[in-house]
Amino acid sequence: MTVFIYEHLTSGALAGETLSPSLMKEGDAMLTAICRDLTALGCQLTIMRDSRLPPCKATDASLSVLSVDSQQRYRQIWQQSLDQHQQFIVIAPETDGLLEKLVRQLEERDKVHFGCRASIIALCTDKLECSRWLTQQGVVTPESVKASDWSYQARPEASDWIIKPRDGAGCEQTFRMTTNEIRSYLNSLSTAELDKQIVQPFIAGMALSLSLFVTETDITVLSVNRQHINQSNHALKLNHCEAGREDLIEPAAVRQLTQQIHATMPGLWGFVGVDLVKTADALWLIEINPRLTASYAELSLIQTANPAQQLMPYLKED
Repeated sequence: MTVFIYEHLTSGALAGETLSPSLMKEGDAMLTAICRDLTALGCQLTIMRDSRLPPCKATDASLSVLSVDSQQRYRQIWQQSLDQHQQFIVIAPETDGLLEKLVRQLEERDKVHFGCRASIIALCTDKLECSRWLTQQGVVTPESVKASDWSYQARPEASDWIIKPRDGAGCEQTFRMTTNEIRSYLNSLSTAELDKQIVQPFIAGMALSLSLFVTETDITVLSVNRQHINQSNHALKLNHCEAGREDLIEPAAVRQLTQQIHATMPGLWGFVGVDLVKTADALWLIEINPRLTASYAELSLIQTANPAQQLMPYLKED
């Protein structure tokens, strides 16, 4: 069983650009975890690797590494890989529609993609449309408003708000501000910038996430995770994800939410992350990440069972 694993940050797609150590660490952790889990199950893997990075920690005889040292080389290897390989796992940020674009390339070539369909990735990527869709389906989620429209309504002065990119990933460019602070901030943005941002009420509670494996017929909770988020000068940053915290949510509440997600988001498939905030009386769904997330790296380290085992019924022999 041969699988091509594409992890965008470490793939060489950023050849010629300055690498962010924190982003490289996160990308490498996800890549290493899924490679280790799949090779333990007997899979042959191929990855692309930015030549400036140290060797992948999961390197063994089952892993083939294609070195990338330029944008031209990156495009060449990716196109060759699309021609030569049949089974893919794609890990990439949703920002600027990147994940959707990569998956559409696979779908156009009738490749086997162990992940979400491009159509549902597009919905989850657009945080404004996804919020509206979830609200229509009766899912408890914060109301999202385009930043350009937010100021036209009266807002409580004592409230806190979250402003973030409409198509961002993780805590990227996510800020918490008071009503007056956010008004001042929005006044500093251009019309084009305002259209790319959304504003949500800040939900005070415990930040959590779910690591899921989703198929057409079922949804499995792999782990409940506690998200430790820090704030510095309004900016939010995920400092650490603590997997294996099933004690923090009642199983019935998790079951109800995941069944809602499964029923209302057709096209989710494979490893999926869901960001939540738990309050005294509700479980708020903040975002759906239609891909393998950083919590998988934590999950694979603490689980006695191999989470990639979920893929085994769907992997095809060469």
